[in-house]
Amino acid sequence: MVTCFHEASQIIETTRSRGLPRLCLTTLPSAVTFLFVAVPVLFGQATGGNATLQAAAAAERSGRYQEAAALYQQFLSRTDDSSADPSTLVHTRTRLATAYFLLHRYRESLEAVAPLTSNHPRYAGVPAQAWLVDGLDRLELGQLSQAIASLERTLALNPAGGTARLALGDALERSGRLEEAAREYEEQTRATPVPDAWYKLGLAYGRLAAQVSEDFTQKFPASAVGQQLAAENLLATGDDQGAAGVLLRLLRQVPTQPQGHADFGAALLELGYTRAAEDQFREELSQDPDCPLARLGLAETASLRGDWEGAVSIVEQAARSNARELARLLELPPPGPLRDAWRQGKVQLPPRLSESPAGKLWKSWLGNSDSLSVPARADAGHPCSSPSSKATSTPGLWLAQACYQQLRVSLRSKKALSLEERIKLAEAEFRLGGYQATRRQAKQVLESNPRNEWGFYWLSKSYDELAQFCFSKAASLNPDSARVHQMLGDYYARRHNLPHAKAEYVAAIQLAPDLPDLHLGLGTVCWADAEWTEAEKELERTLELAPASAVAHYELGNAYVQERRWQSAIDHLRRIVDDPAVGVKARLDLATAEAEMGQVRRAIEELLPVAEKDQDGEIHYRLATLYHKLGEKDRAQEALATFKRLQNASPKVDRRELEALDRAAQSSAKDHDR
Repeated sequence: MVTCFHEASQIIETTRSRGLPRLCLTTLPSAVTFLFVAVPVLFGQATGGNATLQAAAAAERSGRYQEAAALYQQFLSRTDDSSADPSTLVHTRTRLATAYFLLHRYRESLEAVAPLTSNHPRYAGVPAQAWLVDGLDRLELGQLSQAIASLERTLALNPAGGTARLALGDALERSGRLEEAAREYEEQTRATPVPDAWYKLGLAYGRLAAQVSEDFTQKFPASAVGQQLAAENLLATGDDQGAAGVLLRLLRQVPTQPQGHADFGAALLELGYTRAAEDQFREELSQDPDCPLARLGLAETASLRGDWEGAVSIVEQAARSNARELARLLELPPPGPLRDAWRQGKVQLPPRLSESPAGKLWKSWLGNSDSLSVPARADAGHPCSSPSSKATSTPGLWLAQACYQQLRVSLRSKKALSLEERIKLAEAEFRLGGYQATRRQAKQVLESNPRNEWGFYWLSKSYDELAQFCFSKAASLNPDSARVHQMLGDYYARRHNLPHAKAEYVAAIQLAPDLPDLHLGLGTVCWADAEWTEAEKELERTLELAPASAVAHYELGNAYVQERRWQSAIDHLRRIVDDPAVGVKARLDLATAEAEMGQVRRAIEELLPVAEKDQDGEIHYRLATLYHKLGEKDRAQEALATFKRLQNASPKVDRRELEALDRAAQSSAKDHDR
């Protein structure tokens, strides 16, 4: 597959909504619910027998907010503030502001309620709802500090106000105060377990994970643990080549970095360098015999060679040693080469093994089954057997699951922990699924030593896992919501878990078949997985519903390029060459299609306007090839020189280095077989 999915997910994030009526989560739906509920309480307040206010209340009850706002405004224009009943003014301004808010006229809403909230000593009875509308208006208008103050005042008057708490979390999050935002969302999940709160908390945890990782990398760029964390984040989002580059440089500096070789092997396997990947997995196990990722990687490479006995045996060993981590790894899809080989029938599980517990697990995983049963448990049946002192004290080195359980009990029972013990306790909590406990221990590590690299590592990792838990919780609370399925689809797509993302988008479309965003999400996942027919169907449906979607035009055009349908590709790609998000990629594909149709000069003209944006040399390499076709040797050499300069400066690893590793591994394997 040519497409790099991490780039596709970035496209989704930045441009998917362009021209699409997006199904998204904002403060508005909850606010609307709150305000509707609050209306009956206020209808009878201070209206007396005034016909205008009664008519306004009736209009508001019927959802005729434009009419209600006009009537409330009419009443205020005819009323002298100095002589009017303050409670009547409070009521009227609150309802006027509410009506304007529901009409999305936030500035007018704020102008209506501001006389109450800015002069509240005169209006001592200003209700919580007035402060709420003030805070929501300011949040919509980007006045974040004032919004926070108003929403905090709302909660002081009404601590149970769910809309106010979620909106306060939003304001804090947008102000960069992520920890405080997460606390507000956490409080709301305890008060009312609704999907919105869990989803927002998941987003906050996800952003905290990214923030901790970015801060770590910026403050300590030379840290081996920081580089490994960055590489693992790249792996999680599908940027396997980027991860391989980071890990190749890291392992040259620190060849004994715990799990470094296993991570590198995972990147190599996704990129198709199976022999080099196998070497990395074996190297990891020589240093860290209990590493589940290396064990699973060896099983994957064994199955690609047709060594099913070896693959099944390794899976059984991993299940006995670390059943929980194996189950967690199997929540992710198989690596691309293995998934493709299984789908194409190139590798098949022998009948004699298919009914064994490990064989059933392997078959279910490769077949993308939702029900996976790990064949053995690492508990009472598999006690901890004399772990090495190095493994129990060295951060990052794996223990068996039973040994982690034993170590956790031992460390928790101590009255005081050394810094090294607390780091290992954070690791044990994480390996055993105690992500909140991991977060607490990691924070204490950083309080003791703000520069501790393992404190940053486990804090980021714990936030990432907590985010996933929150998204799953949101789905369990409202399984029949298209919005919830879309949120999970987006999350899995960003994490490069294509089968799970596809399942969520399909479920969402069944509930809301006419939302273009859902068809685009499903189309993007199918496109990234090289399922061209299904991708084309969904992307074409997206364009029927939202003809202006640049992403749909790009992905459909790219799919046609993969299928060598040159004119169809050109028809879509030409429309979006100036799009800020996908225009450069569109020009690259457009140049390919035009060159294949003999329009070489035109292909060059497509690339020249974006040549200065070339970051890794790809555009100049294409130009060199095209100039060579035209016989323009000087220009071809100049473009090739620029390509080499840009490639050498690019942080991505040169594919030639990885190919050399794979060739060396193949040669070594042949020598071993002789």
